[in-house]
Amino acid sequence: MDVWIIFNPILKALLYAASFGSVGSFLFNLHFAKQLTAELQAYCDYLTYRSILVGAVTSLLMVFSVAGNLGGDLVSVIDPLMLRLALESKSGVGYSTAFAGFSGMLIAHYLRGYAKRVGLMISSAAILFSFTMSGHSQPGGTLTQSLLMIHLFGITFWLGALLPFRWMCLQHDPQKLGVIAHRFGVLAMGYVGLLISAGLGYAYLLLGDISLIFTTLYGNVLLIKIVLVVALLSLAALNKFKLVPSLESKLTHAVRGFQRSVQFEIALALIILTASSLLTTSMTLPMGK
Repeated sequence: MDVWIIFNPILKALLYAASFGSVGSFLFNLHFAKQLTAELQAYCDYLTYRSILVGAVTSLLMVFSVAGNLGGDLVSVIDPLMLRLALESKSGVGYSTAFAGFSGMLIAHYLRGYAKRVGLMISSAAILFSFTMSGHSQPGGTLTQSLLMIHLFGITFWLGALLPFRWMCLQHDPQKLGVIAHRFGVLAMGYVGLLISAGLGYAYLLLGDISLIFTTLYGNVLLIKIVLVVALLSLAALNKFKLVPSLESKLTHAVRGFQRSVQFEIALALIILTASSLLTTSMTLPMGK
């Protein structure tokens, strides 16, 4: 059996998680800097740093996996010719760009003030852009790449907030939880609109025929992903209109209810990332698109 059938989806899922973890934690910091306590700020910095390290290692491993795919065996990952061909391929360039982005974030992590913020912004953009440099977004050109970037940006904002929210719920005194959750809900309405519209537009351009979502394996997995995203957004709507208002009282049952909801969102997000990794590594577009 081809080992890359197993390795590639796992590596791609890790790359997604590391990208959303590092860039998402930075965006969380950026949007809610005035509301963050020193402890929460330190936790977000920790998440960003750890995610950067995982992302840098994973993006390098993805370059080696391209070489292995080209050569057809494990030995090819250290073959100079295969590595050179991998680095020259679109996938290799994309993963190299991701590695450069993670490296830039690591350097910026040790800077201060305006230089740190600018460095993190540029590096974050490079990481998200790397996903548009190869794969299914290529045939559609600039339009599909732009839609994918917008979709990724919305997802990153959303998923990057889950672990910080979970951390706040676990504290003895969840300071600022209600304030930040309320502000997140307000901002999320705009981000979710971008996420959904860009995602649906991107999916339609990839398939060309909406009926293929029911009649092809790629379409079926995409449909499962869409259903999971709808479930995630429905849960988020419940948070905003029912759970978040009750957080202002800081009642224990309200915080615990919000924590359970966030943990369920995290579980759904992991399944969505797995489905996305399968779509981009193990499946081809219908009708040879």
